[in-house]
Amino acid sequence: MDPLYLLLEVAAAAFFLIAAYLALRRGRLPFLELISAALFGLLLEEGDQLIFETYQYSDSWVLAIDRAPIVIGLTWALIIAGAMRLTDALGVRRRYAPVVDSVLAIMLDLAFDAIAIRMGLWTWRDVGPADGWFGVPAGNFYAWLFVTFAFSILTRWIRSRSARRPRTDWLQLLVPVPAFAILLVSLVPFTLVKPLVDPEPGGGLVLFWLTLAAFGGLTAWAVFGSDRGTPDGSSSAILDLRLAFATRLAIHGFFLGALLVLGLATSQPILLVVALAMLAAELPLGWLAARRHRRAPDAGLTRYPPRHDP
Repeated sequence: MDPLYLLLEVAAAAFFLIAAYLALRRGRLPFLELISAALFGLLLEEGDQLIFETYQYSDSWVLAIDRAPIVIGLTWALIIAGAMRLTDALGVRRRYAPVVDSVLAIMLDLAFDAIAIRMGLWTWRDVGPADGWFGVPAGNFYAWLFVTFAFSILTRWIRSRSARRPRTDWLQLLVPVPAFAILLVSLVPFTLVKPLVDPEPGGGLVLFWLTLAAFGGLTAWAVFGSDRGTPDGSSSAILDLRLAFATRLAIHGFFLGALLVLGLATSQPILLVVALAMLAAELPLGWLAARRHRRAPDAGLTRYPPRHDP
């Protein structure tokens, strides 16, 4: 048993159990949202490996359901739920929120995926260390945007529906299936265009950067523009705001430490620059979210369902 994998699984499970306890205290729907996010993560990993067969996980993971390590599903839940919590605290309107959630999630993957493959946590098939983004295919980053987008848009719709009809909150447990379907559909444009513009293994970075630029532009408007709503306090949270931020910092810190231990700071300095840049972005982001959250009328309350902001 590899102690590194055991450490990762125990740490992720601890974060998830704390998140689940706090969510359940907040209400049934936040708890269902967190559980469904974990189920979505497991479906995502199992489905992707069965359908596309583009990557595989190390055999060193202790607990897995077929090809999907359980810890990966839990981590997906924490990443998506944390992104949604920060978006709500920033006062982003519901119509923009799934896009902002997606940008917050990809900030993490850009920082750690190229490090994770060098640690052997997972392996991309037919993609060399110099292909794509330092061994990570562009399609992975593109997919990350729509993974979060799909889960967020459906979950936020369920929130709105359950505010009017609380007994329908159980529908949240069904979200993983249509969210995965939305992801598959969203991959079609990338899959069709990539061979025409960048057929190399792991290629398609231009398509990803263009998509990220569009998401990023809308995110900037949603967060800093004049069309903002009232920041939601704890009434609309899957995760506690401090736990959401702490989880993100823990992920950054772990992979930054691994980068230094592996000597990537000197052999691949761009990975260090990106990791530090993404970590640095967390600090003003956390400060702004906390500042707006403290000024929200419902800050510190625990009622659920939340009020609604189109």
